[in-house]
Amino acid sequence: MYKVLLVDDEPMIREGLRTLLEWESLGYEVVDTAANGKDALLKCEQHELDLIIVDIRMPEMNGLELIKTIRENGGTMHVLILSGYADFEYAKQAIVQRIDGYLLKPVDEDELMDYLNALKKELDHEYEARRKQQDMRQGNVEEELKQLLAEGSAEGSPTQLPGSLDGKEYELLLIKTHERSEEDRAGHTTQIKRKLSEGLEQSGAGLVLVMEPYLLILLGKSLENERFRREVYAIIAGACENLASDFTVVTGARAAGYADIRAAYQKALVRMKHRFFLESGTIMREDLELPVGSEDTRPDLLGIAEKLYLALDIVNRDAIRQLIEETAEAMRAIGYGEAEIKAAFVELVSAVLDKLSSKRPELPVRDYRMRIPELYREYRFSSLIGRVTAIMEEIADSLDNSSADKQIKRMIDLIHRNYKENLKMETLAELFNYNSAYLGKLFKQVTGENFNTYLDKVRMEQAKLLLEQGLKVYQVAEMVGYANVDYFHSKFRKYVGSSPSVYRKKES
Repeated sequence: MYKVLLVDDEPMIREGLRTLLEWESLGYEVVDTAANGKDALLKCEQHELDLIIVDIRMPEMNGLELIKTIRENGGTMHVLILSGYADFEYAKQAIVQRIDGYLLKPVDEDELMDYLNALKKELDHEYEARRKQQDMRQGNVEEELKQLLAEGSAEGSPTQLPGSLDGKEYELLLIKTHERSEEDRAGHTTQIKRKLSEGLEQSGAGLVLVMEPYLLILLGKSLENERFRREVYAIIAGACENLASDFTVVTGARAAGYADIRAAYQKALVRMKHRFFLESGTIMREDLELPVGSEDTRPDLLGIAEKLYLALDIVNRDAIRQLIEETAEAMRAIGYGEAEIKAAFVELVSAVLDKLSSKRPELPVRDYRMRIPELYREYRFSSLIGRVTAIMEEIADSLDNSSADKQIKRMIDLIHRNYKENLKMETLAELFNYNSAYLGKLFKQVTGENFNTYLDKVRMEQAKLLLEQGLKVYQVAEMVGYANVDYFHSKFRKYVGSSPSVYRKKES
């Protein structure tokens, strides 16, 4: 929106102009009003104005005097003059002050809109020209800074530094954005840089440039001030929103002058090397103290894998989480870096899956193996622990849901509820996601009997109850799942020792 100041000594005219048009729909914003020339000069200092609409006749300082003073002070904003019919010839004298137009009172709405539409085209052209010029200056400054950071060569400081960086001290930030793939990062870096530049430009905080694989911010103000530090972090978070899954920010040492910026950059690079151990939500301003380990204290991954397997086998989720966290902290305590910790956890998870593959063939171990690459894509120590824990807990859930006792109990319950249906081991194996031969072995291991034998016994016990109630043999046969009455007779005689008819008479 282009910013407009309305200047007239009559309040009704000022308010009338403010409400006469829908300024925003035309690309303008009335940011303020003034009652005379002196008041208007003050408002010019408070706002970066694009257009002034000013009355000719005003007390203390008239419109022509105001325009002349503005031009003498270097003001380049556009001007529309308001005048009565009697003042029209007088107003033409203002042409030497670069006036964009004259409006007779009372102001005609259509005439004002025509002026504003024509002015907007000119303002758009001027804005684009300024932007290109600014980009060129920005590019020159960035190249000088990149040369300084890469080579350490700097004589004095760039001649085109933004106003926010014309001080004697600087503070430097490095930002590493985190995405799930390098393709995403490459595509989003330019957009994040643009958003950062816009945010920092509005706050007057500093300059942004790309130093692959990082974004760099050069500030002309200390981050010691907590409020300013939160403001800068909020700008970074806003720029990364929807473009990066997360980001890490570190500072370098304070630079006492332009030539010391490279030292601050080198310090920030050292801190950034340890970003794996940093948490999100803050700007890292201190060195991270990491222990230095030795080969003698390497963790026994096979022993830990055995314990983890046993914790999974009994589905002890607390023990699973504790083992993973203790292992991670032990690796950190002996000085393992990001690559070593990730490799160790890949080895650990693979060893556990190997044991599960041989001990629990019913589990979809292959699916869990396909999750292993996820560990390499984690960019924080805490999130890696969370990812390993999540995979192990998914396995625990599968073991909990597919444990032999629970699955066979469900089968037994299903048989007792549905004994009259055409139940087959192959059908149930498919429903329970098991191999039918393996499920048959589990069933016999738990119940002591084959599936068909157990089903027949359940049916016979139910048949006895129905016969005792006086139902006919063919009715009972159908009710307990036998379509063939003769087959029912033979089964009943085998399990009970007498025919269904004899049993019914005996029990009646």
